Amino acid sequence: MVKNKVGSFSADGKVFKIEDMFPKRVLMNYLWSESVVCKCDQFGCCESFAGVGAYRRSLDRGERLVYIKDKESGKVFAANRNFERAPFDEFYTEVGLGTHRVISEYEGIRTEFGICVPKEGFAELFAVKIKNTKNVARSLSFCFFLRPCADLSGHASYGFGNYDGEIGGLYYPHEGFAIDTEYKHLYFAASEKADSFDVNNDTFIGYDSLAYPAGMKADKLISQGSTFQDFYCGALRYELQLSAGEEKTYYFAVGTEKTRRDCIASARKFASSAFFENSVKEQAEINGRTTDVFQAHTPDEYLDIQTNVWLKRQLSLGKTWGRVYGKGFRDVMQDITAFVSFDPALAKTRILYALKHQYISGNPIRMYEPDFTYPYMDGAAWIPATMLSYLKETADFAVLDKKIPYLDDAAEETVFRHIERGLEFLLSSRGERNLILWGGGDWNDSMNNAGMLGKGESVWLSIATYKAVGEWIEILGGARREERVAEWNEKRGDLRAAILKHGYENSYFIYGFNDYGEKAGSADCEEGKIYLNPQTWAVLADILPKEELSAIMDKVEEKLSCDFGYTQCAPSYTHGTDRFGRSTYFQAGLVENGSVYIHGVAFKIVADCLLGRAEHAYDTLKRLSVYNPKNPDSGMEPYAVSNMYIGPENRYRAGDAPMSWITGSAGWLYRAVSEYLLGVRADFNGLRIVPCLPKDWSGVTVSRKFRNAQYAIEYVKSNENALVVDGERIEGDLIEYREGKHNVVCYYKS
Repeated sequence: MVKNKVGSFSADGKVFKIEDMFPKRVLMNYLWSESVVCKCDQFGCCESFAGVGAYRRSLDRGERLVYIKDKESGKVFAANRNFERAPFDEFYTEVGLGTHRVISEYEGIRTEFGICVPKEGFAELFAVKIKNTKNVARSLSFCFFLRPCADLSGHASYGFGNYDGEIGGLYYPHEGFAIDTEYKHLYFAASEKADSFDVNNDTFIGYDSLAYPAGMKADKLISQGSTFQDFYCGALRYELQLSAGEEKTYYFAVGTEKTRRDCIASARKFASSAFFENSVKEQAEINGRTTDVFQAHTPDEYLDIQTNVWLKRQLSLGKTWGRVYGKGFRDVMQDITAFVSFDPALAKTRILYALKHQYISGNPIRMYEPDFTYPYMDGAAWIPATMLSYLKETADFAVLDKKIPYLDDAAEETVFRHIERGLEFLLSSRGERNLILWGGGDWNDSMNNAGMLGKGESVWLSIATYKAVGEWIEILGGARREERVAEWNEKRGDLRAAILKHGYENSYFIYGFNDYGEKAGSADCEEGKIYLNPQTWAVLADILPKEELSAIMDKVEEKLSCDFGYTQCAPSYTHGTDRFGRSTYFQAGLVENGSVYIHGVAFKIVADCLLGRAEHAYDTLKRLSVYNPKNPDSGMEPYAVSNMYIGPENRYRAGDAPMSWITGSAGWLYRAVSEYLLGVRADFNGLRIVPCLPKDWSGVTVSRKFRNAQYAIEYVKSNENALVVDGERIEGDLIEYREGKHNVVCYYKS
């Protein structure tokens, strides 16, 4: 069993049991559909919103509390929160794939608080099961409390809250002038009629606290509506008698609609036993389809759980919701690249939708839903890799002829032309050194002022463009459109020459030149002398001979290594400058200023594998692990990946892992393990297997679904590299595609 002091995974890895309910920091879980995102901490509290087009319509925010009152003793406690840290007999949370359950037992009352998001509809669902575990009858009060987001405008005069019998719960309309959404009506409905209710924090909490609110001290809630409230509450209370061993379950839904009549229909549908239980089953089915596509069994049990289950779960959030606060173009592209094998049809839909957010100039918008138009320059560099991964997974070259419009021009052009325009934009945006202009930034969002005068040039973006053109040439070959390959090769060679002339010094790559000609990532700099990404991407782009690239990665080991990963730059900046942007103002060790930025470290793992540096790649994975003994108290969820570890140069929080879930790290880590460490990569005509396994590993197997074929792959150490497919040795590392089930033995040199 994989466990630490926070909790443990189930045998199949699909559930994590949080046993320390008061850890270093809150542990987050995300539940979502195409319509709703619900965020939960270990107590089930936090927030949710409905995505109504580009508008984030909040549903609830803050506490979600299950109050129990023993009528005989008058004792009140929040069963899912335990504010007073009473000696509960049981208190834990089960984080599942699309589900979240908080279980407690205290004073002979066992409660299970479940949360789920339905596959469709602007709603979130809750279930509360209460069981009397004593051998005598109990007289109890139960109240479910949450904080609905009723105010859409800041004008409290528009709204009210009250019980609505047809809805079967509380109703909060907010009709007013110039409201940003049609979804002005919110409901908090229940499967059973409440005995009393409250919508007013002043009367429910009063001058007391949420640990023991005024409404629970009283015999019942006031059951009065209210208006002119900046913040409403929602409290539904039930009086119940439970005989020895008896249990009862209540179901609730919070949702939004355009009208009261729609609220009535949705409330009746969602706030029911059948709908909740069916939604839980649907989540299991949806996630099961994802987990079954690729399964690895290695000597590292935690790595298996990450790869087979949780990295897939996390990157699936990204492919649907970007970074939740918005859909960054590059973010969506990267997550689709990792997600494509799970659901190629959905990946295609996502790609086409994202390309509609490309300007006719070829440059995509930085983020959509909501729009963020700051002039970042790297968006187009991510398109070829994403399209290439889709084409290799499906061989659906017809998609290149699909016509779609641009963000600023309704004229439709083919996907082929969208990709081409993107590369033309990059290659035409050149500075005096013939490198790609930096503009408002590239992958490093926080170097956001290095090129705003139109002169700064990014070496990293130039390398990324070189890589992207190579991927485009590969697409042209796969699509049998070779007539322009020579032209693109010439353009690529021209860019490479500029990169090596101006960006390669002291045996590694600098980051770039700002508008004033000042370098970033150079040995000449006082701070930020070397950056991780230009080195790793030089390997990903294959821009130099292997021996020189290996020497560059040795420099990474020398200059950027720490106990829990590799820093994004070193040394961290201690003096900010507007000439580069906000990252130089960040405290040392934070985000792009010297943190172990996990997204960037994932690039490093791929680079190590491409160079055959298996021990470095696996060691890097172990450093990033929440189970790293050299960083045992990072606070990161074992079932999620953080955006960063705060870097070693930070004086206060070195090694801490804030910002979990919302990161591009998950997709790249998944690909690093599945496609590069284990080496199973889709290609136009079949499946390619090029492993890079640690020398101490043995007994490795992989199951991979590819198109209409299923491959069972066994890895065997050998003195040669060879593939045996269904008992016959083949030439090379490509298994030509054939439908059906296949057994593969991959012999590899260790």
